[in-house]
Amino acid sequence: MRKLLWLVLLAIPLVIVVTLPARVIVPRLDIGRDVSEVEGTLWKGEAVWQQPGFAPLDIQWYWDGGRSWSWQANGVGVDLDGSWRLNTGATELSDVSGRIEMNRLDARVWLVNARPRGHVELDVQRALIVDGQPPEIDGRLVWRDARLEGAVQESLGEITVQLDSGTQGQRARVESTAPGAIRVQGDIELAAERYDVDLWLRASPDRPDLRRQIAWLGEPQPDGQVRVQLSGALGW
Repeated sequence: MRKLLWLVLLAIPLVIVVTLPARVIVPRLDIGRDVSEVEGTLWKGEAVWQQPGFAPLDIQWYWDGGRSWSWQANGVGVDLDGSWRLNTGATELSDVSGRIEMNRLDARVWLVNARPRGHVELDVQRALIVDGQPPEIDGRLVWRDARLEGAVQESLGEITVQLDSGTQGQRARVESTAPGAIRVQGDIELAAERYDVDLWLRASPDRPDLRRQIAWLGEPQPDGQVRVQLSGALGW
């Protein structure tokens, strides 16, 4: 009888935690005011994320066991899924895949005189973001049907960004992988609190008229290329 009593006493808090509504837990996780309409439990549920200036996204999650959860994010211009692992003081994601339309990304800081179009396909094996430390991201992003609108209105073809969190810090190698009127190559480096971008643009040999257009985006070089250098603070 005494053993049965102890089992009951241990089971009560376990049942409470398992069935605790997610709307009670989420506010305690300090994930921001942009998350609303939280339903379900910590183990399986859904919510709405309102990115400022964009249509809301539907977020679903369910527990995979241990310290891992699977999640999906769907909405206008977004279709992503992946895994999230409980890690104190850090955001740890893995196996993130899907696509994002470029008009869902705020690129005004990067491109002042032109708007990027097309969509990005993600294949990220691992992403670890810790406050005060450089991010660690390994994977690949492919910008398909890449093009610019605005001061420059041309096709960029296809651009691949290879992400590597090696011993030299977080780097991203950018390179055109399919023909376009403008070829792009260069590097992006991420530190704990800032980013540095060094990209080179070259107009197609049969399009000399583009040299004057892409000159708006950076610093023209003697060989006809345009160098784009950007740096600033990161906002994770």
